[in-house]
Amino acid sequence: MTNTGARTVALYWHNGRSLGHTSRTAKVARYLLRSPEPYSIAGITGAYRGLDLIPPEVDIIKIPAFANFDDPSGWNLRPRLAMNEATLHQVRADLITAFLRHYRPEVLMSDHIPRGTDDELVPALEARYVEHAVLSLRGVLFDRDKTLRKYFGEHGRGPWLLEHYCQVNVHTHPEVFDLADYYKIPQEAADRLHYTGYLAEPYALPREQAREQVGVSPDERLIVAAMGGGQGAGGVWRALSAALRGRRALFDRALLVTGPYLEPEDQRALRQLWESDPAVEIRVYEPGLLPWMRACDLFVGAAGANMLGEVLATGVNSIAIPRQVREIEQQVHSQRLHELGLLRKVDLPDVLGGALERAVPLALTEPLAPDGRRYLWDGGAYDRHLPGGLRGTACACTNARATSSASGGPA
Repeated sequence: MTNTGARTVALYWHNGRSLGHTSRTAKVARYLLRSPEPYSIAGITGAYRGLDLIPPEVDIIKIPAFANFDDPSGWNLRPRLAMNEATLHQVRADLITAFLRHYRPEVLMSDHIPRGTDDELVPALEARYVEHAVLSLRGVLFDRDKTLRKYFGEHGRGPWLLEHYCQVNVHTHPEVFDLADYYKIPQEAADRLHYTGYLAEPYALPREQAREQVGVSPDERLIVAAMGGGQGAGGVWRALSAALRGRRALFDRALLVTGPYLEPEDQRALRQLWESDPAVEIRVYEPGLLPWMRACDLFVGAAGANMLGEVLATGVNSIAIPRQVREIEQQVHSQRLHELGLLRKVDLPDVLGGALERAVPLALTEPLAPDGRRYLWDGGAYDRHLPGGLRGTACACTNARATSSASGGPA
C-alpha cells in the first residue's frame, strides 16, 4: 500500500476494436480525480489507440495488445507482436498479476469482462491482490443465455462473479434499459447492480457558442459523422458518402471522423472520394467531438454505448447505426432510444442497402430535438459509485476475503 494517503485504484480494460472501452475508462478516471480526496490511479490495458483520452494523472501499465475483427466467422484475434496467441495471453496474465501483487489497490474496476480476456484477471482476483473488485458494464450485454452463462447464471460463472465482485456499476439508466429485468438475473446478482446513469453530463455550451468554438458560421448547414474506433466501417462510410453526395445541396459543410482503427485502404478510399470537395473534412480522430456534435445540424454515428451517451448529453439531432455483427448490444440499445424519440436508428443492412439516401434528408428536414438529460450521470465525483468499503463500511468483497481466510484460502 502506498504511504501517500491516496486511495489506490486500478482500472482494467482489455483492449478493444473501438474507442468505447478506453473512453469509458477515461471518464471514470476523470470523475474520480474530481474527488476532494487524492487518488492514485493505474490503468491496465492492451489498447493501442486513443490512450491520449486517459487523464495524465493516470499511470498506464501497457500490456501486449491483440487485434481482432468483428466478423460473422469469428473474432479473428491475432497478437500484434511476433508471438502465438497462447503466449500472448500468458504474458498478459503474468504482467497483470505481478503488478497487482505489488500495487494491492483498494479497488480494481474491470470494464465489461469480469475474468479478463482469456481469464487474465483470475490469478490476481483469486489471490485476493485487490481489496474490492467492481465490474462496470455498458448496460446491454449478449443474448440471455450467453449473458447468464458468462456473467450472472447460477449454473454458469455467476457464483464466481459474486465471490470476487462486490458491486456491478451499470453505465446506463434503468428507464432506458433495466439489465436485471431484461436478462431475468438471479436476485443475489441483481442486488449488486448499481446504475450510475450514462457516463456523460449535459453539455453546457449553447449551440451558437459551440459553432463559434469550432469555427462554423451561424448560417452554415453542418453534418458531422463519426464511427467510434472505426474498425470495419468501410462499407458504412461508402454508403454515407453516397447519401451525402446525392443530396449535396442539403448541407454546406461536413466533418467525417473515421476513427483510428479504420483500415488504411478504406481510409485512403474515403479521402479519394471527397478530395475534390473542400467543404468536406476528413479526420482520423477528433478528441473534442462534443462541441462539433452540439454545433451540427445532423450527427450520424455508430450506436456504441459511449456515443449514445454523448448524443444524449449534447441533445443532437442524430441517426444511430448499430454496426456490430456478432453482438446485439448496439441494436437493442439504439432501439430503446429510438422508441423514446431521442434518435433515429437505421440498421446496418439497411445502411448498406442505401437507406441513408432517404434517412439523411428526412433527418435534416424534420430534425429531432431530444432531451435525454434525465438519463445522464448526475455529476460530482465518481467515488460515490465505489463500494462501501472505501467509505468505511463492509461490503461483499470484505466478507468474501474473511470467508476465504477463515477457510485457509489466500488473504
